Formats: sequence, C-alpha cells, structure tokens
Amino acid sequence: MHIPAKWIRNASDTLAVKQGCYFDERPGLLLIAFIENFCIQSKGEWGNQPLKLLDWQKDFLMRLFGWRMPDGTRRFKRFYLEVAKKNGKSTLLSALLIAFVLLDGEKAPEVYVNAVDRQQAGIIFDEAARMIKASPELASRFDVIEYKKRITHRDSNGVIVANSADVASKDGINASHIVFDELHRQKSRDLWDVMRYASASRRQPIFGSITTAGESADGVWHEQREYSDRVNDGREPDIRHLGVVYRALPNDDIDDPETWRKANPSLGVTIREEDFRAELAEAKLVPALMANFKRLRLNIISAGDTAFVDLERWDLCNAHVAFVAGEPIYAGLDLSTVDDLSALVWGRGHVNEGLDVRAKFWLPEAGIERLEREHQQKYRELALDKVIKLTPGEVIDYDFIRSEIQQLARDHELVKLFVDPANALDLVLRLRDEDGFPVEFLRQGFLSLSAPTKELLRLILSRRIRHDGNPILRSHVGNAVAEQDAAGNIKLSKRKSRRKIDGAAALVNMIAAASAGSSADATSIYDSERILIL
Repeated sequence: MHIPAKWIRNASDTLAVKQGCYFDERPGLLLIAFIENFCIQSKGEWGNQPLKLLDWQKDFLMRLFGWRMPDGTRRFKRFYLEVAKKNGKSTLLSALLIAFVLLDGEKAPEVYVNAVDRQQAGIIFDEAARMIKASPELASRFDVIEYKKRITHRDSNGVIVANSADVASKDGINASHIVFDELHRQKSRDLWDVMRYASASRRQPIFGSITTAGESADGVWHEQREYSDRVNDGREPDIRHLGVVYRALPNDDIDDPETWRKANPSLGVTIREEDFRAELAEAKLVPALMANFKRLRLNIISAGDTAFVDLERWDLCNAHVAFVAGEPIYAGLDLSTVDDLSALVWGRGHVNEGLDVRAKFWLPEAGIERLEREHQQKYRELALDKVIKLTPGEVIDYDFIRSEIQQLARDHELVKLFVDPANALDLVLRLRDEDGFPVEFLRQGFLSLSAPTKELLRLILSRRIRHDGNPILRSHVGNAVAEQDAAGNIKLSKRKSRRKIDGAAALVNMIAAASAGSSADATSIYDSERILIL
C-alpha cells in the first residue's frame, strides 16, 4: 500500500514501513469528525461552540490513529506529547478521552487520566464532563458521577476515571487507555510504574502522556522526552512509540517569533502574539519570571528558583518616606517561631498610585552571635540604629511586638493588619480581641498570596513603592525566591530562598491588606470573611 510521504516523518516511520505497517487515513478522519461535531468547548471565547481542531492537533491525531500494524490494529501503543502552556492540550485530551470510549471498539473500555493530585486530574475530567453535558448526543449515552470523578458509558459498560498519585490503591485496573496529564509534575515514578502494565490484556491499548517541560532534566517526563528523541532519530528501534515534542532550544533567539512557534503551534489562535510579546517583556525584568517563561512558554528546561527581583530595582525605590499622624495605614506581620526573626511592615497610600513603606524587626538577644552568622546580618549594630529590637532572653517576647503595633495605631489609623496565623496565634488574637485592631488571617498558599506577590513585583518595577532603605528589608527582598504552581500563581518560598525573607513576607501581607483595604468594593478582593481560607 502506498503511503503518502507526509506521513513518513522520521527513522521510526521508515522502519515501520519496512516491517509491513501502513497508513489508513479513515480512522484519523473519523476521530477528527467526531471531535469537531460532538465535543463542545466550555471556556473562553470559543465557549459553547464545537471544538475546531488546529492543524497541529489534527496532525497528531492522524498519526496516532492512522498508522496501522500489518494486522490492522493501531501501530502506536504509547505516545508522548510535549507542548507549551495555553496551546489547547487540555481541551484536546478531554475530547480524546471520550473518543477512546466510543471509537476504539474495546469491550468495557477503562480510560484513566492520571495526574499528580486530585485537583490536576479533575481539570481534564471536568472538561470532559462539561463536553458530555453540552452535547445531547453524548449526554444520552454517558452518566457523569461528579463526586467519584467517574464517567460511565451505558452501552459498553466503559468508564473514564480521574486518577491521582495521592490515592494509594490502584488495584483491579484493566485499563484500555491511560494518559498522564502534566507528567513533569509527578514527584516520583510510582504511579507511572503501577499503570505501566495495567493494559497487558488489551488488544490495542494506549499509554500516553501530555506535558509541558519540567524544572530539571530528570524524572519520568524527561525520560520520555529523551526516549522520543532517540526513537525519532533512529537510535531506538521502537515503532510502537509516538513522540511529538514542540520546544525551543536554549540557544534560540528568544525575541524571534519563529522561536515562539517552535513550542507554541497554536500561536496566533489560542495565544495572541501581542500578549506573548508583553509577557516576555515582563519576564525580562524578573529572573524568576524569565525562568518560568522559558519553561512554561518555550519548553526550555529552566529552574524557577531564581531571585524574585533584582536588588537594583529595589534600590531604585529608595526615597524619603514621610508618614503623617492620623493618616490611614496598612500593615503586614510575619511572626516567627519563638527563637527566630519576626517582621512588621506598614505602608500608606494606594496600590494603584504608590505606597510608602517602613519595617521593624525583632529577635531574641540570647544566641545573637549565632544568628548573625546564620543570617549574615550585623544585628547588634542595626539594633543601635533602631532598625531591629533585640528582646531579652532566648525567645521572642511578643509583648514588644504588641507594643509597637499599639503605638502605630495611636499615631495612625490602622485600617487592616494581615498576618499568617501559623505562629503566635495567641498574640494575634489579643491584638484583635483585646486591642480591637482590624486583624485578618492570610493563609500562605498560592491562591491567597499570588495576587499581592504579583502586585508587589509591579510596584517595584514601576517604582511605585517607596522605602527608606531599611537594610534588613533590603536583604530579605534580595534573598527572596518565588515559586509558581501549574496555574501560574506565584508566592515567595521560604524553603527555596537564600537565607531569611521574613521582611519580604510581611511586605506581601501588607500589600494584601492595602489591596483589600483600599478597594472601592466593601468586600475584600481576597475573601469576605475575617479568616481567609483557601
């Protein structure tokens, strides 16, 4: 059978032809027609419209379903698809899960979408469920069991199941199709290894993964990327593996749109070039953002644990800071364990127009020599300048912190004080219940901290934050490293940062308080409750 040259892409395809494999366009075209006619999108500008596949998506599906073994079964049993964020891979995968049940002819098909945790697994499952509910034809054939993250097909007794690495038992699985979403997020290979042999009794199973690049060149995701490269260039004679990798190279010109297209086949459709260019311009100003931009937008391996902001940018914000008695202020408090550093940052102004900020720190005096060595700070000298207060004894005396806040409230109108509830809860409750201060608890997770952390970054880069050059606060801002979750939320990481960042953490809490307190809306932009819960 003649195979059009466009379907013979690499050494693996050439080897497959020699072994009697052939290409049949009909299964691929049927799959594409099914998706475009029955799978309804639920989000964005294409919400409530049939999914119209892009050329690169059609190409991937044609290769996956069109190539056939000599006996007519599907050639590819495994696939690895790597494409940058926001290119439509999640929508594609959601539609593919439904097609696996309906179009593959498997008896009692079991389709599993696996992810690092339930939330990530739920993203694909929820989109597939919405597609089914939006289509009368699909809704009449499937039942969606939301609380079990399970979809059943009545006629075939087939199922689609959302699976996660944080659920221990995977017994009894006889999978027909297995797909890992965001493979780079798998912290270990345990789930991968368990699922790897769960399809042994199926005639033409699929075991696949879809992902963006990870932070380092290790783990299952990188193993699959390298294996795909070896298969495609002929070093690994495996005709059953389909590897499709869209990525830029580390030495490519990052400003060239052709570099962008290497990792973003949907550029110009799901991603606007002007938005991509603006995101790149912002990333160039911040090392942490650039690392994440390279990884998430270009699929270039890049660790995100770089500096939150260049200290030169922070230093440009050094200015005369004057507070007027009686004016409104916002405060953020980062309380330590009993024998470590505590920080208070307060500010005046508006996040949209600019903020003036000051900071105060506390440490127990006993063991100060050790703390100076560990923190690389001359605390005793700074105490003489009243930048830090050394409290007597081996543990922090929280009464000193309470006294400082009481004085601030006497001198100014304390509008909001945001604090992490993890430490010194007794002090915080006394400030709120006994002193009557407007204290709110701010959980230190991505959802709570991303907005104020990004706002702080914008304020620094635009020089709309003004500080008095406090050396400890400067050091903590310089030490800070930001980490990012899969949804693009960021927060400062005490675990990844170089030395202490308590002042920077208190500064983020203050930004959160100012953002909530200065909102024209009576409801906080983070939460309407006094305790903010993720």
